[in-house]
Amino acid sequence: MGGISSFAEKISNRLVKNGVIQKEDAGLYRYGVENGIVMAGNLLTAVVVGVVTGRLGIVAAFLFFYGTLRSYSGGIHCNSRWLCYLCSVFVLFLPVYSYPIIIKVFPAALRISVLAAAFLVIFVLSPVESPKKRLDEEERRFFMRISHCIASIQLCILIVLYCMEAYRYFCAGYTSVFLTALFMVFGKICAKRYT
Repeated sequence: MGGISSFAEKISNRLVKNGVIQKEDAGLYRYGVENGIVMAGNLLTAVVVGVVTGRLGIVAAFLFFYGTLRSYSGGIHCNSRWLCYLCSVFVLFLPVYSYPIIIKVFPAALRISVLAAAFLVIFVLSPVESPKKRLDEEERRFFMRISHCIASIQLCILIVLYCMEAYRYFCAGYTSVFLTALFMVFGKICAKRYT
């Protein structure tokens, strides 16, 4: 994604040249523009996946669950933006096509056990630091409180969705919670390996 970086660099340089921002703030603006472009691209990809599969609501529900929880719980991250993008596209298809397996193949006891285990992982491990960005104690406590709060709210929403028999949306949230917990475990293993 070198093109995105160079485009963001040009935008921030132009803002400095036109006197919109100070030169010492150019790096921060470049970072913001670059991340904004990447986020917009990811959102557009999610919309395309949702429209192509005919499950835009499912993809949106998944992104709601996944985006809010993963942001604060941490876990493994890809080393390159391209790999992250490709993995994200793959992950978007999981809530769309996992429904028959989760609802029709998994017995209810297994479904509940996997969900309980995933929430347990989230409550015990959160937040899982990235080797590139360490958290101080105050940040750890903050991220832990927020992720525990989000996980608790999501658990309540999943229970309501299940009771309402909104199984496709339940599966979107279920997949999100499971993947978040899985990525946290992988992140913890990688962190121990590289420390």
